[in-house]
Amino acid sequence: MENPTYPAQIAQAYARMAELPPDPWRPAYHLSPLSGTLADPDGLCQVGGVYHIFYVTNPLGCLTTQRTSCVWGHYSTRDFVHYRRETTAIFPDTARDRDGVYSGSALVDGDKLYLYYTGNVRHHGVFDYIHAGREQNVLRVESADGVHFTNKTLLLTNEDFPDWATCHVRDPQMLRQDGQVLMLLGARTQADEGCLLVYASGDGVHFRHVHTVRTPEPFGYMWECPDYACLNGQQLLLCSPQGIPHQEYEYQNAHQCGCFELSGRLDAGAAAGAFHSFDYGFDFYAVRSLRAADGRTLLIAWMGMSEADYGRTPAAGHGWDQVIALPRELTWENGRPCQRPLRELRALRGECQAAGCDAGAAWDSRRCELVLHPQPGQDVSLHLFEDGLLSYDAAGKVLTLDLSGSCGAGRTVRRMKLDRLDTLDLFLDGSALEAFVNDGEAVLASRIFGQSSRVAAAPFAGRAEFYPMRPIVIEDCREHGV
Repeated sequence: MENPTYPAQIAQAYARMAELPPDPWRPAYHLSPLSGTLADPDGLCQVGGVYHIFYVTNPLGCLTTQRTSCVWGHYSTRDFVHYRRETTAIFPDTARDRDGVYSGSALVDGDKLYLYYTGNVRHHGVFDYIHAGREQNVLRVESADGVHFTNKTLLLTNEDFPDWATCHVRDPQMLRQDGQVLMLLGARTQADEGCLLVYASGDGVHFRHVHTVRTPEPFGYMWECPDYACLNGQQLLLCSPQGIPHQEYEYQNAHQCGCFELSGRLDAGAAAGAFHSFDYGFDFYAVRSLRAADGRTLLIAWMGMSEADYGRTPAAGHGWDQVIALPRELTWENGRPCQRPLRELRALRGECQAAGCDAGAAWDSRRCELVLHPQPGQDVSLHLFEDGLLSYDAAGKVLTLDLSGSCGAGRTVRRMKLDRLDTLDLFLDGSALEAFVNDGEAVLASRIFGQSSRVAAAPFAGRAEFYPMRPIVIEDCREHGV
């Protein structure tokens, strides 16, 4: 191991955090790290009725200003209500991943679960770490029980990528198609154009580059966290493009997250078409999909925003930071993606409190689901904590999330065009906010850091349903403290 004391340091950090009193900013029904920072969800899969959610995490990320390497954490669940925090899945313990276990995915083969990931290496010296100074190695580990992983194997290095690619080639997504194993890698070219590299293999170990997926015109300089889904016959390339010019009602974040319409075979001739954003809030990135045994396609993402000036939140001062967004069910309807809250979340609802809103309404809760049903053509203003505001201007057809006050912690304003507002399904959870619009037509996700717990709707013609939300149950299984 490059740093043999690292597991012990992580164990100490976990032990310290476990002894702290409850944190009002920590979510109750969103997943969060016990200690340090959390980033991309990875390795999503369902094996024997158990869902596995791996994620990039830096357990020391809030405890030191020095660079420390990320690992893969691991949650498992059967019902998205009861979870188990498993032992750390992958450590950066070789020369090929010494500076961090970066994003990747899972592949189930018989009684084995394989995890593929990017091993990050940063060479010492004066480098830009884009064109030189960085290794992005593809590695694989395997497990017979889905929890303990061994046999770390190097599959690809920088030398295996096209010479027109920069050092930014990462985040392997694995899938089976037409009798072969495909690996999708997000890439940045020497001309600073984002693209997708497709590699093929017959055995899941030896890969060759077979195709590059591009858009007709350049779309950003890097495509992170690629993924693939096919819904109602429509192929989709999910990814997080970086470097998209901001617009007034679109592409407002530091980096974007959504899906391209995809045509053609991935391994020969596929091209990316129109892009659809998954979220219009401040914090939603690095989305991954999971094909459940019942046929549903689920989305799970990091509720954070890479390189945003508000990326480090006030929760970091409490020893932890970042959240995984609520799982969503993804469908393709009327030529666009539609996202709805995972239906299993209804089991967390308390007793419904229904109310008319002609005279306005108010609730006192930091952990709830609030569903608004305005009548057609109504303006809606929902005040969140001290100074947050989610509002709809029916005449201008604009939905606005304004967190420019104190509870936004550096977040400002996000706006999206919306022809009508039929329903607004809002989830509040400590410092997490997710608003589903018109039964999944659009979603806005954000962190919010108010001290108050008051939520109030200005008068509008319509009704509201308020549900207090119970916490998820997490069983801690940190073997040997990590």
